[in-house]
Amino acid sequence: MLDLDSSRVPVTPRPAATILLLRNGPAGLEVCVMQRSKQSSFMGGAVVFPGGRVEPSDAADELRAVSELGEGAWWDDEGRAARVAACREALEEVGLAPIAGVTRDELAELRRRPLAAGLADLGKKLALDSLVPFARWVTPEAESRRFDARFFLAEAPPAIEPVSDDHEAVRVLFAQPAELLAQYERDEIALFPPTHRSLELLTEHSTVASALAMAPGLELICPRFVVEDGAPILALPGDPLHDIGEPRVRGGSRYVLSNGRWASRNANVP
Repeated sequence: MLDLDSSRVPVTPRPAATILLLRNGPAGLEVCVMQRSKQSSFMGGAVVFPGGRVEPSDAADELRAVSELGEGAWWDDEGRAARVAACREALEEVGLAPIAGVTRDELAELRRRPLAAGLADLGKKLALDSLVPFARWVTPEAESRRFDARFFLAEAPPAIEPVSDDHEAVRVLFAQPAELLAQYERDEIALFPPTHRSLELLTEHSTVASALAMAPGLELICPRFVVEDGAPILALPGDPLHDIGEPRVRGGSRYVLSNGRWASRNANVP
């Protein structure tokens, strides 16, 4: 669960990065997700995309030398480090990363070694230029653990299944976004608002190519925590309860906590 307290003095969010690894499945677009360990201090037990904190080492020159670089959105030093972090975390948690021509055995080797040295020895490079900026979510000010998380889309290495690290991720799989949302509605899995909204947006696409061409929303989305008529609410920009009047992401303008589940709603709609 989130640790929300509207009276809390806001802490500075830490940089983080998340990657949505996509593939074309037999019945349409699939995305790689993982179920976090219930012992995790943040979002324990929830189904999420691979990702985590951006570490200082993600900006190292050694990693720049083994990365395919690009231009455009989020290509300053912070954006490059976020791309590296997204790839590193995906490799650690689900055994996958966007690396051209990589094999299953090479991914397993990279998972066991320092990333820069492993890539150099294999003659491989992180395909940072293949990561498409998708969204930027910031944890509510009322939360005790805050992250400024950049979300990226990328095509997964072909014909390679994810492998759990049995630590952060207790279960990993590719699944259709609509099926994950259906499982959430049946209360079979837990999703938090950024994951839920990302899955909703992916349901609009049937192929990897279509999803990668999706117009990104790169303005900060920082939900505002309020309690209205006894109901905990995370209001998104554009909702009457938020201080930013313009919407920054399509879909419901708020998430309402009901029976332990954050349900997407629009203002003034039950």
